[in-house]
Amino acid sequence: MAHVSQQLLDAVTAAITGLDTTGTNVEQTRVYAREPVPALSVRLGERRLVSTLGNSFIDADQDIHIDIYVAGRAEDLDNKMLQIDSEIHAALMADYALGLNFIVDLEPQGLSEPDPANAGRAKAVATSTWRYRIRHSTTSLESP
Repeated sequence: MAHVSQQLLDAVTAAITGLDTTGTNVEQTRVYAREPVPALSVRLGERRLVSTLGNSFIDADQDIHIDIYVAGRAEDLDNKMLQIDSEIHAALMADYALGLNFIVDLEPQGLSEPDPANAGRAKAVATSTWRYRIRHSTTSLESP
């Protein structure tokens, strides 16, 4: 069985692949460096211990970041970002556990301000952050 964070990363990637606006332009990577855009890049964020449940389980918060890359006319970039953000929200909230038995809860963290300076080939990039509460054994980082 794979690490719980990798399973979660894979499930989020699958859930947002095929959105109306971005289609299959989705990768698990820290930098989306290919055409075409709009596109999504899914990456792990910080995992923090929340509590230990007896001597059996650990609850932790695992952040997942989804970078949204868009291009086009400057006056259209915000609308494109917001449309994609809305599609991501609908896809991830349809089943907050994503079919994984170790997901306890989900708390959307919001969308960062679009950043045209670090967008690379795209014209702007913003990050949608999602905080998943996960539960795993005290002796293993695989799903219980």
